[in-house]
Amino acid sequence: MSELLGLSFDGVTAPVISLRGAVSHEGSGTSDGRRGWGFGWYPGSELAGQILKNPTASADDPAARALKDWNRFGSTLFLGHFLGSAAHRTQGDSQPYLRNYSGRAWIIAHSGALREDFRRDLPLGDKPGFEPVGRTDTEHVFCWLLNRMQASGTRSFGDYGWDRLVADLRAVNELGSLNLMLTDGQSLVVYQDREEVQPIYWSRRLPHQDDEVLGNHVLTLDREPHQSNRTVAIFATTPLSNDAWVRMAGGQLLVARRGQVFWDSLNVWDRGDSLQQQTVQRAASGDADIVALFPPARRRRVQPDSPPAPGAGVAESPSIPEVARDWPLRWKRQGPGVDAEHPHRFLNVLHETIYRYERPVEASQHVLRLQPVEDATQTLEDYDLQISVDGQVHRYEDVFGNHNIEMIVSQPFSEFVVRAKSRVGIAYEEGLDARIPHAREQIPLVWMPWQRQMMSAYLLPPELPETHLTQLLDFAKSFADRNDHSLREMLTDMNRTIYRDFKYLPGATTLETTPYEVFDSHQGVCQDFANLLICMARLMNIPARYRVGYVDTHATANNPIQSEASHAWAEFYIPGAGWVGFDPTNGTLVGQEHVRVACGRNYRDATPTTGTLFKGGGGETMEITVKVEHD
Repeated sequence: MSELLGLSFDGVTAPVISLRGAVSHEGSGTSDGRRGWGFGWYPGSELAGQILKNPTASADDPAARALKDWNRFGSTLFLGHFLGSAAHRTQGDSQPYLRNYSGRAWIIAHSGALREDFRRDLPLGDKPGFEPVGRTDTEHVFCWLLNRMQASGTRSFGDYGWDRLVADLRAVNELGSLNLMLTDGQSLVVYQDREEVQPIYWSRRLPHQDDEVLGNHVLTLDREPHQSNRTVAIFATTPLSNDAWVRMAGGQLLVARRGQVFWDSLNVWDRGDSLQQQTVQRAASGDADIVALFPPARRRRVQPDSPPAPGAGVAESPSIPEVARDWPLRWKRQGPGVDAEHPHRFLNVLHETIYRYERPVEASQHVLRLQPVEDATQTLEDYDLQISVDGQVHRYEDVFGNHNIEMIVSQPFSEFVVRAKSRVGIAYEEGLDARIPHAREQIPLVWMPWQRQMMSAYLLPPELPETHLTQLLDFAKSFADRNDHSLREMLTDMNRTIYRDFKYLPGATTLETTPYEVFDSHQGVCQDFANLLICMARLMNIPARYRVGYVDTHATANNPIQSEASHAWAEFYIPGAGWVGFDPTNGTLVGQEHVRVACGRNYRDATPTTGTLFKGGGGETMEITVKVEHD
């Protein structure tokens, strides 16, 4: 049977593809004489497609040399067919095939054979809009599918419906073997023959996952160094490496777009989980379709972030030392009644910070932002702040709406202890679908002049080299393209992708690490993931701000230590919905597990504790302990 290859990149990429002897060399073909090959792609990620094919490949093949010099053919989608054209060796009977319909190019490749009477069961009608040029069953199936789409008045896969497409392909599969790859310039559709006469495997390769050149007996696949930060979903009838590939099930249809599988006819692959985790789960249940098992999934252990600069802190410690003295900043209120259907959830938070100095501090100034927000969805039932030293206290609300306590200390001290206890009630909020008005959910967002003026602080990305911002913009745009420019789906996809594809690695970054460095390394901590998500949103003209708070992950969660750390996430201003929180560290929407404290343009605007030492001090150490418990 023929060999198939499908590639879906998250951005425009020009892979280096070299054909091997089984395809391109005289005398080294397969036993039935098949040596032909063909490739289809969409230059510059446009909807206009092109194909390059040669049914009679030879050792000195100009087309093969052009294929290897692939850097002139940048695209997000590639579809290849190899070892075909044994019978006729003509262009008309060589794959892949291309047809233009509804303002876009459609490309198909097929491995298998239908029975001889397939034309009877797949009639094209008296006056079909599409008719085959050659004599192959592949081209006939292609025209049959396009005629059905044209008759239904649909112009894309999304309009036609994935379930409907699966039903059509399964009907064709009744007539013979059918391994099929099909694209409309946006989505790559891969269908596995129900009998699995020839298996199809797939894998998702993340940036910097490895430096090896991928390949099998048909071809080798490599990427240029400047394209190493691309994510790609690869589908092949023969795996291109010896590591983790997943075998498709019989009759299964997968849809990939911009480097991710986003639809599955068998609902096996949950977009909210990682491929590694899914593979482990299937292997644990005895699934025989796993070809090579991924290493056990790395569970996120959300540990203390990198210690900040002297005088400011968000790091954590495992113990709760005694507070030296009680500072009288207490108040208590009675919370609202409980909704019987959607009750408030109550969380108790302890946040303690201890600074110790080798030499006494004689003069200092401190700013504390530890009091949780109180608004329509979060109530502060009880708040107790204790500080171990005396000083002049000034309370105020800053420009971001944060509750600030500014403290000037003029007496010497060697230890500065701040302990904040809070009891917070968090109201239930409806899901994102119900909160975003459908009439205003498409990208790009349009802002009135006064809205843009008010949101200007949250629309400017960080000052980075233009080349870095261009890479981040391309990355962000890939999410809009993959989700048909739906604001809701794009933001959800961004959030889940960072959770799934980026490794939580304490100590790998600092407060000065840029969003581009996080994107390039695919690792960081909660503040890094929040910064990356914020930068991507701002580049897409979505106001975004940085939020500091706490999260309760429950004692039975995979990462209970996260409840012992201050946490950071992103908030987006969405027309008609207001500020909506997204937690990329956990891949979730912010809800009743999150306690909101301070926000701003970036971390510096929302630092829980910060300060300046005017005289004395030196040799500073810091301990921070956070405990979050629910009733």
